[in-house]
Amino acid sequence: MQFMEEEHGEDALALMRSLKHAFDPNNILNPGKIFAW
Repeated sequence: MQFMEEEHGEDALALMRSLKHAFDPNNILNPGKIFAW
């Protein structure tokens, strides 16, 4: 995740997290991969 933040920036990662949560609110698709909550 460290390199993703350096490459894309914090705002882009926040957007990716929100999209993941919007499409997978129960976190059943690839749980714990890239964006864990």
